Amino acid sequence: MKKLVFIVAIVAFSAAVKAQDSSALGNKTYTNESKNKTYNENPTLDKKVIWSIGIEPSTPIGHFHNLAKFGWGASLQGEFKTSTNFGITLNGGYFAWSGKTADTIKYPNFKYWPVMAGLKYYMGKAFIHAQAGPGFGEDGLGTSFWYGAGLGVNFTKKVDAELRYMGWKQGIVNNNESSNGGGIYGGNPGGTPTGNPGGNPYGGHYSTLGIRLAVNF
Repeated sequence: MKKLVFIVAIVAFSAAVKAQDSSALGNKTYTNESKNKTYNENPTLDKKVIWSIGIEPSTPIGHFHNLAKFGWGASLQGEFKTSTNFGITLNGGYFAWSGKTADTIKYPNFKYWPVMAGLKYYMGKAFIHAQAGPGFGEDGLGTSFWYGAGLGVNFTKKVDAELRYMGWKQGIVNNNESSNGGGIYGGNPGGTPTGNPGGNPYGGHYSTLGIRLAVNF
C-alpha cells in the first residue's frame, strides 16, 4: 500500500511538471481576463526568506534496496533568495527505513539525521535543487557524507513538491544477530552471536528515490 501511494505521488508530480512545461516559463506577468487580475509565474518572487516543513516518503534503490524497505522522513528547510532565479538552502531532517530479512539475516532499521546545504535554480514555477552535507546515523551507523539532487515545482506560494535522489557512503557496520535475535548494529565485529557466527558486516553506497511534499511559510 505504501509503495502504491508513493507511485501515485510520483505520477502526480510528473504530470504537474509536464503541465508547467506547456506554459511559458520565466518571470512574466499575465492578465487573467475573466477575473481581471494579474499573477506572476514565480510564486516565491516576492519573498527573500522562505521556510518550509516537508514529509518525505522514499524507496531504497541500488544496493540499499537489498537491505531496507520503503521509508519515511520529515525535514525543516530554510531558503534565502539571492535573486529572482537563485536560492541558498539549509535542510535538516530525519529519515528511517525498515530493515529487510534476507537469508535468515534480519537487518535493523536505518535511521539518519542529515543536515545539507544546497543551491536552487528557478525556472518559473519549476526548480532544480542540489544539496550536500553530513548525515548522522543512529545505533552505530556513524557519520557519512550525503548528497542529493531534485526537480521540483511550486504549485502555489504555500505548497511545493520535489522529486529527490539522495545518496551517501555508509561505513561498514556489523549485524550481530540473525532474524531470531532481533538485529542489532555494530559493537562486536569478532563476536559469535547466536545464529550468525562472526556477524554480518554490511555498508557501501546507499541511495534512495523519494518525494518531498512541503508547506511554505
